[in-house]
Amino acid sequence: MKSKIRYSDLMTTARIISVAIFAVYVSAFPTGLGLIPGLVILALIFLTDGLDGQIARRIDGESKLGAFYDIVGDRIAETVLLVPFVFNQHPGAMIALVYFIVKDFLVDFRRMATFMDSSDVPFKQVSGRLAEFITAGRFMRSFYAVIKLVMIGIFYVWLFDPSEELTALSMAVMIITLIVSFVRTVPSFISVKA
Repeated sequence: MKSKIRYSDLMTTARIISVAIFAVYVSAFPTGLGLIPGLVILALIFLTDGLDGQIARRIDGESKLGAFYDIVGDRIAETVLLVPFVFNQHPGAMIALVYFIVKDFLVDFRRMATFMDSSDVPFKQVSGRLAEFITAGRFMRSFYAVIKLVMIGIFYVWLFDPSEELTALSMAVMIITLIVSFVRTVPSFISVKA
């Protein structure tokens, strides 16, 4: 049986490869890409995260395998994009990296346990309108993606200007990002009713 090429999976694969190349390059040459090109590449990486889901829904059709592959891409991006900033000693990058690794393992364990007892795709495994809004609502998913992009973007700008002011701003944005992430994680572990 010949398998159909899923364009959404190609988009996820392109994102994973782009993240890896960006992380390795910026780790070795922190300011080598230049400020604006580096920020554009980061924005494109985050844009492909939203596009793969749109392509899946409009062209390929949703699939459990595709949904899990998208999550793998998300996890890789969430952690690997922090590596250059840990490597270049941003004061908050290690905190964010450890948080995302622990959170991702716990959430994905919970998703897998729920998935084994259900036919639902990820993000459809929570109950209640509030839980769905927090974890799967278009607004919250978009807001979370934007705030992660802002955090990584400010970390990237910090490589060019590690001033106290930019360090403080990046730490504040990191804390807000981790709080939003934590709030989005809670419904995976408790029942939230609207």
